[in-house]
Amino acid sequence: MSDENTLNIDILEIKEKGFRLFDTTANSAVLGFAGLALAAVMLGLQGIGLFGDALVVISMSIFIGGFAQVFAGIQLWWKGNNFAGTAFTAFGLFWFSFAYILIAPFGALIAGASSMAWFLLFWGIFATGLTLGTLKLGSKILIVVFVLLDLTFFLTAISFFGVNLSILPGIITLLLGLASLYASLGTILNECGYKLPL
Repeated sequence: MSDENTLNIDILEIKEKGFRLFDTTANSAVLGFAGLALAAVMLGLQGIGLFGDALVVISMSIFIGGFAQVFAGIQLWWKGNNFAGTAFTAFGLFWFSFAYILIAPFGALIAGASSMAWFLLFWGIFATGLTLGTLKLGSKILIVVFVLLDLTFFLTAISFFGVNLSILPGIITLLLGLASLYASLGTILNECGYKLPL
């Protein structure tokens, strides 16, 4: 008997005997929101002019924004959550690609303003599609995070198209990071017994 048949028999036996299976793994969305939060806060702080170098942004983009969100997305896919699995994995990959664009000038061609604008514009369109999904999920903080994410992409794209928005994209990116931090920590604290609105 193959392993596949054994697995099917085991599942049938569990159903026949009335056993119920429960998913006891942690909510990995907390990690995904933390990754988004910490990377976006650093990018936002750079965007409003608190520091000029990109090294911290690159590091946070790869090791926090990228890996944390991809790990969270994969775990959420295993849980059968298509929305969160797609969102976290895709945006984790965004952080990797964004970090590469920042690193590339050290040894390759520099991304032009126009290509950056189109890159961010299409990420904004993708994010807006997911934002429509959040409206049906019922979480206010999730809606806030995604609306701020949309604004971050679109405002930054507009600035790369040549419109002077000053520090507005940086402020919105910082607010995105803070909202994501609230989503992450709020979920953790609520599991500890607090009653924070999410």
